[in-house]
Amino acid sequence: MVQQLSRLFEPGRIGKMVLKNRIIMAPMGVPRIATRGGYLSKEYLAFYEARAKGGVGFIQMSISALGKPWATGLTFAPGSLSIVDDEHLPSARRFVDAMHDHGVKVSFQITHHGAVLSWMLHKMPPEKRPRGLRVVAPSPVPFSQTGEVPHALTVSEIHALVEAFGEAAKRGKAAGFDAVRIQACHGYLIHQFLSRRTNKRADEYGGSLQNRARFACEITRRIRQEVGPDYPVIIRLNGNDFLEGGITVADAVQHAQLFAEAGVDALDVSSGPFESHHWQFLTMYQPSGALVSAAAAIKKAVKVPVMTVGKIDALMAERILQEGSADFVQFGRPLIVDPELPNKAMEGRWEDIRPCIYCDTCMRSLDSSTCSVNPAFAKELEYTIEPAQQSKKVWVVGGGIAGMVAARTLAERGHKVTLYEKSDKLGGQWNVLSAYRPEQGSLVRYLSRQLDKTGVRVVVGEEATQQMVEEMKPDAVVVATGASPATLDDVPGIDGERVVFAHEVLTGKVQTGNEVVVVITGRGSRGLAAALFLAEQGKTVSVVAKSKIAWGLNHNIKLALLENLIKLRVAMFPDSTLESVTDKGVHIIWDGGEPPERGGPRYEVLFLRADSVVLAAGLRSENALGERLSGFMPEIYRIGDCVEPRGVLAAIHEASEVGRKI
Repeated sequence: MVQQLSRLFEPGRIGKMVLKNRIIMAPMGVPRIATRGGYLSKEYLAFYEARAKGGVGFIQMSISALGKPWATGLTFAPGSLSIVDDEHLPSARRFVDAMHDHGVKVSFQITHHGAVLSWMLHKMPPEKRPRGLRVVAPSPVPFSQTGEVPHALTVSEIHALVEAFGEAAKRGKAAGFDAVRIQACHGYLIHQFLSRRTNKRADEYGGSLQNRARFACEITRRIRQEVGPDYPVIIRLNGNDFLEGGITVADAVQHAQLFAEAGVDALDVSSGPFESHHWQFLTMYQPSGALVSAAAAIKKAVKVPVMTVGKIDALMAERILQEGSADFVQFGRPLIVDPELPNKAMEGRWEDIRPCIYCDTCMRSLDSSTCSVNPAFAKELEYTIEPAQQSKKVWVVGGGIAGMVAARTLAERGHKVTLYEKSDKLGGQWNVLSAYRPEQGSLVRYLSRQLDKTGVRVVVGEEATQQMVEEMKPDAVVVATGASPATLDDVPGIDGERVVFAHEVLTGKVQTGNEVVVVITGRGSRGLAAALFLAEQGKTVSVVAKSKIAWGLNHNIKLALLENLIKLRVAMFPDSTLESVTDKGVHIIWDGGEPPERGGPRYEVLFLRADSVVLAAGLRSENALGERLSGFMPEIYRIGDCVEPRGVLAAIHEASEVGRKI
């Protein structure tokens, strides 16, 4: 163990439970691999065993719903084991025993979805929705995502729910779990009681902060009665809702004190109900460790251990512990990306840790359980890298992310691999984003290290040609020549000196004036990043988008970007067309947003002043070499953006598939 991580790998204690280190795997649903009935599947076990073998000290399981009749008809959350009744306990016990075999402790989590059930049901096809369900909440406040008005729980129903939590805790303990965790955050039922936004009651369960916390405290005390004085009880709470009228850090400190008085053994501090979901799942556009300050404030006010979470790497985790901001650190998505993160950190193998890029793909693809960077996520049993039956001489042309992943995978299987990149460095289009968000450069650094370790011959500054292929005769060629920025040829003035590309702005190749119009005709990721980059410099920025702003981006990325753009007063014109560029600015046709019943759409011709115009018109594939080679090369593969510009997910997954095929 490297000296600099002395605290992270020090044993820790929650109540009377001793953990081998202070690394906790945060709760995550993995819908693709849990069976429909909430029973243990071999795929589910393989997913968690990979993380247990990887060195975590404690695994916190995702949501398991209450017993009937409070199970909301779903019996368990998608991607979770169920303890809804005694029939499920043997399945859960097998899982716990497997984790114990690796020296890992395990907690189970219990909750009630409350008004969130409305959203879950709306996602289901009508024929699959359980009948007779009733969406409940503390008050009849319409749920933000669906508009449905829930049934306001009566006092007798609240008392019955408290009993149901106690019964669920007793079942979990009987299944062999080492601790129970109460889900009191993220917009679910207990959080709905805690928040003044959703709790409008005038009885003993509403009004004051203490009254709003009464439900959670009664649940805690009832669970303690069922599990006994020595069984660890943990509660997860929001340290900050990041919403007007929501839970503040000051509120959370008082909640934590009340929960500690009620008998919890540890406090797990998270954030973000549905309306501020990007603060629950921090993105590449939010600060690392953004939730730590709330945990630190709570830790100062209580005597029980405190956990923190949210865009944290191993070195930051050590610093958090050293500074006393928390007692334990949770890792969620970083363990999806690299199950071996704890072991690699303990051994000081920093450059071998596959980095999370916080792209939000795992949340967008929740049902299919997909990670952009780790193709093996939720496919641990089927995704293997086997030695090639015959070692071949393989060329990979293009040193972007797709080319690097393909070259590394091929070399791991025993092929003799040469990677050609015509520019002077590896990384391709990913270098554009990492120039603006330097932490994103960790992906290129990681892949470069793996190329070196696997013996790939890397040639930069030289373009591979058809003639070279004909002369050197590789057995196979993987074409990963990527894409280049597209333009708008039919717009008057588009070729003027004031017009620059978004990638030139983000990489610092050009400087803009103080009044800037960013024109977006693609999904918007690069253009919005450029707009944010310029606005952060204090420039006056307008965004003109062909479609809705950020329409093609993952949900939490979109929320984070829009929040930042609005905060910096960036003007936005969605559903607009760029008509012309002049030496004074741009003419656009803008849909004013009037709905049809009010005479819309109402199109307006506007003139926007601009010293500079930044163009983000998407990408166009660069596939000339692939087309030339396809006529005579017997074994040729095309991957990544040269097939069609799609982004890092397609690049890595296609590259991995081809690398395992040749």
